[in-house]
Amino acid sequence: MSSTIRNGRRMVFVGAGRPLECWEGEVADPVPGAVLVRTIIAGVCGTDAHRLDGDLPDAGRPITFGHEGVGIIEALGAGVTTDWGGVPVAVGDKVYWTPSGDRPGATPPMGWPPPADVPNPASYQDYATLAGSNVFYRIPDDTSGEAVIAFGCAMPTALGGIARLGGVGAGHTVVVQGSGPVGLASTLLASLSAARQVIVIGAPDNRVRAAEVLGASLTIPLESTTVAERRQLVWDRTEGRGADIVIEATGHMSAFDEGMSLLADNGRYLVLGIYSGRGTVALDPVNLNNRSLSIIGSMGPLHMSDYRTTIQLAQRHGTRLAFADLITHRFPLSRTEDAIATARAGDAIKAIVLPELDVR
Repeated sequence: MSSTIRNGRRMVFVGAGRPLECWEGEVADPVPGAVLVRTIIAGVCGTDAHRLDGDLPDAGRPITFGHEGVGIIEALGAGVTTDWGGVPVAVGDKVYWTPSGDRPGATPPMGWPPPADVPNPASYQDYATLAGSNVFYRIPDDTSGEAVIAFGCAMPTALGGIARLGGVGAGHTVVVQGSGPVGLASTLLASLSAARQVIVIGAPDNRVRAAEVLGASLTIPLESTTVAERRQLVWDRTEGRGADIVIEATGHMSAFDEGMSLLADNGRYLVLGIYSGRGTVALDPVNLNNRSLSIIGSMGPLHMSDYRTTIQLAQRHGTRLAFADLITHRFPLSRTEDAIATARAGDAIKAIVLPELDVR
């Protein structure tokens, strides 16, 4: 069978403080077991800003990146007939993927971030090649790609965190610190549980309003309240007990002390957002022990099927709760760096890159 000649672009990181480069070249057909996907949506994550800022380890070579993708299957390597959930797939189907191995924490065969000169599953490019071990799931025809990508990697992260937490019990009060994608995903999941109430501390106003749409019982504006005032508001809503669960989704070390102070006896503190940088916090082990408090760290999904669950949530709730409205900024592939800067500045609830916006 003759191969199809395709040409595509990929955005390439060559070093912190240097502009992204756009490389163009021929796109290879997928090898047996692999899948070639034409990227239609690449989600922008805060991790991308950390990469451009030099906060992540330097690979020492030009690399591609972007780990949130929705695309259309362009070609199937020999032997590929289903997605990772066993659903039949064909050329033209819409799929959701993240660059991965076959289990949480496993990297693609070429490593992560991948070299810029080999076929790879990064999403900031016209075409992504998913190796045989790369998890992907078909998106049903009645579900929009934007509804699936609206939370980006935050939804699998929140699903993994809630699972490691042990779930949300009936009648519990949940406080979510932060109203970015991880905080909003956590708000949704908590509101879909049997929790008594979900309190969100966040900013700016557009993200706070989004939290209300997704089920927050009470929103507390971060920028116009003090730590003491926020603690009192939580105390007032819980008859002086405090929260059964506090979910950190800020990415800021300073949130830790406040989060711990909001817990009721036997409370659980789930840390989702503080995953980069370095720092220490003061922790009183006597208080931790005597009040039977728990601190749970959680990085990413617990199961790769959390990506399938993300699709199912979009299918069931995406229209009713207007998931796609969380996407406030759209950029062409050529402006990927601007998209990341917008996310870094906190101007967007969710920013995405749409390669097809570029005039070719």
